[in-house]
Amino acid sequence: MNKNQVRYGIYACIAAMIGAVLYAFVRLYILNQRVDIDIIIVNIVLFTISAGIMVYLSWKQRDTEMKEMFRD
Repeated sequence: MNKNQVRYGIYACIAAMIGAVLYAFVRLYILNQRVDIDIIIVNIVLFTISAGIMVYLSWKQRDTEMKEMFRD
């Protein structure tokens, strides 16, 4: 993985988290629906998966930076 792929992956994870929040906001406040299990599941699952991927990508980014630092 190069640095740009890792950076775009982190941005995609952040966008997925924002999308989950917007989904819940639209369902709750704009459509005036009650809190259903699907809102909770979407938020928990999407946040958990996005956070796990973000932690992995941050680890890969740090690893590639260390390799570049010691390459010289």
